[in-house]
Amino acid sequence: MNDAIRAMLKSYGPMKHQLDDIHALREIVQKLTLLGLHRGGFFEKASFYGGTALRILYNLDRFSEDLDFCLHSPDPHFQLSPYFDSISTELARFSLDASIEEKRSGPEFPIESAFVKHDTAKGLLVIGKSTTKTPKGQLVKIRLEVDKSNPAGAKLSQKLISLPTPFMVRTLTEDSLFAGKIHALIARNFLNRVKGRDYYDFLFYAARGTKVNLKYLESKLRDSNHFDGLERLSIDGAISILKAKFSTVDFEKAKSDVRPFLKPETYGDLEEWSVELFSALAETLQAEKSYES
Repeated sequence: MNDAIRAMLKSYGPMKHQLDDIHALREIVQKLTLLGLHRGGFFEKASFYGGTALRILYNLDRFSEDLDFCLHSPDPHFQLSPYFDSISTELARFSLDASIEEKRSGPEFPIESAFVKHDTAKGLLVIGKSTTKTPKGQLVKIRLEVDKSNPAGAKLSQKLISLPTPFMVRTLTEDSLFAGKIHALIARNFLNRVKGRDYYDFLFYAARGTKVNLKYLESKLRDSNHFDGLERLSIDGAISILKAKFSTVDFEKAKSDVRPFLKPETYGDLEEWSVELFSALAETLQAEKSYES
């Protein structure tokens, strides 16, 4: 086994179930994909954000599937395909022969997307794990999505990823990441599904006392037609929108969505989830200080 892969596996702690092994494989593929994007110059144009950014950059204790990015400046003609070769090169260096498939591309799409796919059994062998319970043909799939029309207001920073080799990625500041997560929580509208991962991440930010980049949140809410006030969005206004959203949530569905991304020993924490809990936490939110009236 490659020494860098061995070091990455150590960071996951005890892995008691095959699902833990698959989560670890997925995250190794994610980090190698990020390294490939870095070496291809991708982060000169885009920043890493979303739940996987929170997991990899801030040690969120849940696993995540997708790699989400936003462009620094709107560009309807941006494409992911020029970076496929650099991603494939990094994966191949670590004996992972993933395929990369374009899913949605073109100036008519506000979100550019692609999939990195790897045979689960072959990947588990590469990282030294058992494949006896792996169905034939099962794939680890990682979706890459780039928001090509991201509105103004986000602040940028750089963060270190230590493994498989130290490298820097461009990302949003923590208060901007939180604003993006709040927007996702408010704006997602699935008919029969609640993305509980958004609610789990909200708790993570709230527990850290992360402030909100209110300017960026307002820009995103206006862009998605979830706020049309004549005045600027206030923190009290944001809290009211959040509490109204929480009052409509089926938290049993939210728990069911997030469980597959948690270690079983943490399931008990989900029993506390309720409208009252999330509403109380919403009332503790504060705006980042640079947002002035």
